[in-house]
Amino acid sequence: MSQLPPPEDGEAAPLALVRYGLAKEIRLYPDALTFIEREDGEVNRFILASIRRISLQPGEKIPSKLVLLVELEDSTTVIAAEGMTNVRDFRRLLPRLRELAPAIEFEPADLDDQLLQAVTNRRQANLGCYATVLVSFGLVALLCVIGNLVRTLGH
Repeated sequence: MSQLPPPEDGEAAPLALVRYGLAKEIRLYPDALTFIEREDGEVNRFILASIRRISLQPGEKIPSKLVLLVELEDSTTVIAAEGMTNVRDFRRLLPRLRELAPAIEFEPADLDDQLLQAVTNRRQANLGCYATVLVSFGLVALLCVIGNLVRTLGH
């Protein structure tokens, strides 16, 4: 998980921290879940006891940039975070959140498993990209060697 920052004036240190995007954070405190967007100067703090459900959905344009929705006890739903990409740290935050607020429902119910699958898929996609680049360089090098051989043998 990201290194926890020192507490600000009068503020307790967060139990868990997820940094994502440019200057965006999700902080878990013993009584609240806080979403901070430093660029916009926006801070949304939700008391854990008032949260009914947390939903995680793929982004509309870029599926790997997740959208985190918080449904409150009064049935209002708030988009708490858009463009969340730090799945690894968010997976580390989940057990702490479940420990502090076991009544919170997660959608999908197997959220941790789906996030693990997302991390695995991303890793496999990255490996596929690296392999494609390496094979392409290998083919170019092979073509250069063959071209030099043909030129050398032709003279």
